Amino acid sequence: MTAGALVPATLLTAPNAMADPCPTGTARVFLGNSTNSCQGAGSVSYTEAPVSKVCSMTSTDVTVEIQTNIKKRPLRTQELSNGQCASFDMKTQIGNTVTVTPN
Repeated sequence: MTAGALVPATLLTAPNAMADPCPTGTARVFLGNSTNSCQGAGSVSYTEAPVSKVCSMTSTDVTVEIQTNIKKRPLRTQELSNGQCASFDMKTQIGNTVTVTPN
């Protein structure tokens, strides 16, 4: 019975674990409110929730700037390209900007 009960739970959670890929030249931006979206070229500051993770797609350069409430490290800049991902601390985040440039 235990094994049978685990199968439906696995099937229900599996689609949530994978995000659909975004088009080439974009980035997938994950927010702290459990939403994510594809961002095209340009800069966006996300104010509805902190950025939790950003993934660049193929042929894409992404710069993520996270403003924090940490005095010794008030700004974190992360550069990503061609399929790289990075995660960000949402607890200390007070602002963010994600810039996407197709390459």
